[in-house]
Amino acid sequence: MKFSDIYGHADIKAKLINSATSGRVAHAQLFTSKEGALSLPMAIAFAQFLSCTDKQLEDSCGICGSCRKYAILAHPDLHFTFPFFGDAKTSCNDFIAEFRENVIKNPMLSFGDWVDAIHGEGKNLNINILEIRSIFRKLALRAYESEYKILIIWLPEFLKKEGNILLKLVEEPPDNTIFLFVTEQQSEILPTIISRTQVLKIANYSHAEIEQYLLQNELVTDVNIARNIALMAEGNLNRAVKLTGGVESPIFEMFRNWLLNCHSGNMENIFEFTDKLTEGGKDFFKIFLIYGLHIIRATMVSAHQAETNWLTPNENEFVNKLSKFIHIENVQEIYKAFNDSIFETERYGNVKLIYINLSLKLKSSMRPLVKSMATQIN
Repeated sequence: MKFSDIYGHADIKAKLINSATSGRVAHAQLFTSKEGALSLPMAIAFAQFLSCTDKQLEDSCGICGSCRKYAILAHPDLHFTFPFFGDAKTSCNDFIAEFRENVIKNPMLSFGDWVDAIHGEGKNLNINILEIRSIFRKLALRAYESEYKILIIWLPEFLKKEGNILLKLVEEPPDNTIFLFVTEQQSEILPTIISRTQVLKIANYSHAEIEQYLLQNELVTDVNIARNIALMAEGNLNRAVKLTGGVESPIFEMFRNWLLNCHSGNMENIFEFTDKLTEGGKDFFKIFLIYGLHIIRATMVSAHQAETNWLTPNENEFVNKLSKFIHIENVQEIYKAFNDSIFETERYGNVKLIYINLSLKLKSSMRPLVKSMATQIN
């Protein structure tokens, strides 16, 4: 993984390169960001740069023996710790092949992606005592090929109180040993670990950056759809890429028709729609819900301006009419219903049950507003 493989974040790359070339590399660093900011690939790219035997001014060379091993995440002096499931005899070694494969396939890998990849749905993922002891054994060895031994701990928030065992090692590591902690929930990490690290904050991507990425990589060709996706992604590049598979005109019609049925209380149509909406599984359903939040958010904006420039003409027309029925008195209740459904979907609830439950909540929230909604919106 080279720095050039990571979209944007020029300031972060420059800071890391400067620390390496000036010989001021902190032995324990915390890469902190929200999901989709590419903090994991950034940590890997930094590790590769440190180990590269033919460093360039702004990147690792990509062709030396060290870089070739990093390309398959199999350098002998690079170690990973990450959440997994299993009994007390299980460690990261039991999942390292899957981890390498999935990070190489999708460097933007999220925790949800990882859970899907190892079929961890409904299982308790953590970083257990055996893995922590394994860290001590790995780092006690001398570096094989590189100047540094590097341990990347992805999602250290899963260490819980057992992480205290690492404190002395993090504070006084063996020579030329570097810890790179990569978190998406800094508030969940033990304060005693944070206090022993140099914190590097990686910002979310802006709407403009995500829109540009989608268009430059030809993931979408329509500027309006790219802008639409960028707003729904909320800075999460991984989410934006996934949304490219669902945010097209059909999802608008699906959402529009479903909302009309929710308002009218047409449960027959709602039940008939269940299989069509959920046949794409939780990923498509989550996209559908995120799209819904996007439209609801736009209804509140439309109360103050005639047209929102990130929507398509059909969406604008719908939103302007919908804003008469979703307003300040009920929007919080509706917004919460969507967010709760997204949360339940991410936690692997039954998609069909979540859909029916949300439909009933919307029926209750929207029905008292006006009797002729279907006529006015059509």
